[in-house]
Amino acid sequence: MSGADIIIRRIGPSDAALVLAAEVFDHPASEAATRRFLGPDGRPDARNILILAWLNGEIVGFVSGTVLDHPDKPRNLFLQELGVNEPARGRGIAKALIAALRAEGRARGCQATWVLTEAGNTPARATYAAAGGEETTGVVMYEWNEGRS
Repeated sequence: MSGADIIIRRIGPSDAALVLAAEVFDHPASEAATRRFLGPDGRPDARNILILAWLNGEIVGFVSGTVLDHPDKPRNLFLQELGVNEPARGRGIAKALIAALRAEGRARGCQATWVLTEAGNTPARATYAAAGGEETTGVVMYEWNEGRS
């Protein structure tokens, strides 16, 4: 997407410096994790997707996703995380980021895209619904913290 002041673009291994300088993630990006996500051998990672959004030349948002395969299921895309800085919200950037991620997934043969969020995260739920997502019911998530004994 490109508007008068909004640019949405997929990021590759040669763009690691942009990711490291971006102030859109929950925590500062680390060089090792960024290179691992984008493609440690300098070629784009076949599974991971990172898309950034610029507003008036400043990085203001991102979406990340991972392509998932399984022997008995169609290829699908997991939307890992979505974020838009507070001052840039309300301009359709999140919706454009989701659309760009889904297009990348379709180009890689994904037949579905999915995301998890907390039941109480009203803004996220509204964003995903506005982007055409359909809320499911009956899903329960389990988590293991591998850093604890």
